[in-house]
Amino acid sequence: MNFPQMYIDLLATQWSYLTHLLVWMLPIVILQWVAFPKILWRNKKAIALAPLILGTYLIITDVIAIKLNIWHFSEDLILGINFLGVPVEECIFFFLTALLVTQSFILFLPAQQRH
Repeated sequence: MNFPQMYIDLLATQWSYLTHLLVWMLPIVILQWVAFPKILWRNKKAIALAPLILGTYLIITDVIAIKLNIWHFSEDLILGINFLGVPVEECIFFFLTALLVTQSFILFLPAQQRH
């Protein structure tokens, strides 16, 4: 089985959400570290802290939204592992998104405004 077919097959399973996250977001995060390791390492505190704060806040808002039945997740497309009622994939999404935005923001800052 070739890669595209394997990817398509995973999209119809409980691995769907996690597969999307890892295939579409993780390579960009890794590429940024491969291309700009010195810049990102010098700003490691912001890179760690911002996603931690933002991801935690977004998980809390998701907990509330799920409890209020504002939205839900299809059990067919998630692993079924939850943290405070939020699918683990959603938690990963929040932290990965915040990480990607933080790293990109730092990389686009003028050099004199970075550490």
